Amino acid sequence: MSTGHDDRPSSGDRKGYQFTINDDGEVVEVFEIKNGVPELKPIDDDGTETYAVNEDGVVRTDEELGIGTEITVYADEDGDGTYFRVSEQWALDSPEEGPFRFEGRLVYSPTDDDDHVGVRGGEDCRGGQGADDFVIREAAHLRIGDFNSSEDNFIIFDTGLGLTSIEQLASFVTNLHHDGQDFIVDFGDDVSITLVGVQPDQISWDDVSVLS
Repeated sequence: MSTGHDDRPSSGDRKGYQFTINDDGEVVEVFEIKNGVPELKPIDDDGTETYAVNEDGVVRTDEELGIGTEITVYADEDGDGTYFRVSEQWALDSPEEGPFRFEGRLVYSPTDDDDHVGVRGGEDCRGGQGADDFVIREAAHLRIGDFNSSEDNFIIFDTGLGLTSIEQLASFVTNLHHDGQDFIVDFGDDVSITLVGVQPDQISWDDVSVLS
């Protein structure tokens, strides 16, 4: 089994975005910043993906047929023209039949409250001072930057992939190892979770929950 993953994120950089906003306050272009270079990200032209500008920043609404609507908020907190994802939330068509079980707001900027923190590929996800839950919805190489079980942090799998129990989730683990600094859980070559700065005795399955 290969344990080398060249595409794993290796830094804590948050994924940045830039928006072209016209004189009418409409978002007409979206750029995702990759390796420091803005790359045009086409907006779906079928009406399912829309952007709006308000006092919170830029709000993206994406309708997924048969699932519901994903609402993502981006903010330019320092006024330099680069926006970062600060929250997202799903409004499900049918919560009982939807792919996800958690319907609350996921945040990406740490606070002092007890937060539900979204874990996304390509960036370190960090909580704040409270008892934070790290919610995983992607099958990717993921990094959690400040997990601490002694602060009642929790890892929640809400993937929509049909997971029903911790035992089932554990059956997909292909490798557990510590690289001298971080604790890494591999689910094959293409999916992993890196707990930054965590020792093996600082995490257990008691710190994990499976919703879907």
